[in-house]
Amino acid sequence: MKTLGTVLHTSSHKNLIVRGDENNNKNTLLPRMNNVVMNRKMKKLGKVNDVFGPVDHPYFSVRLFSNVANEELLKLKHKHVYVR
Repeated sequence: MKTLGTVLHTSSHKNLIVRGDENNNKNTLLPRMNNVVMNRKMKKLGKVNDVFGPVDHPYFSVRLFSNVANEELLKLKHKHVYVR
């Protein structure tokens, strides 16, 4: 399991916006599109939908699965999320 980054907020389209950890090693690959994103308890939250921003400190847009409750999203703010 690899850290994707820290949750910032949800967008108006109900996507999760995640700030990736700083990557100083240029040889490290970014997570792929459609990688499944999970919380610390391994619950599947959604899939990587978009990558944007600087290459060494990117942002990720995560399209959430329909079974993720709004209350659960509020608890994710400023928490790490992971990809496999």
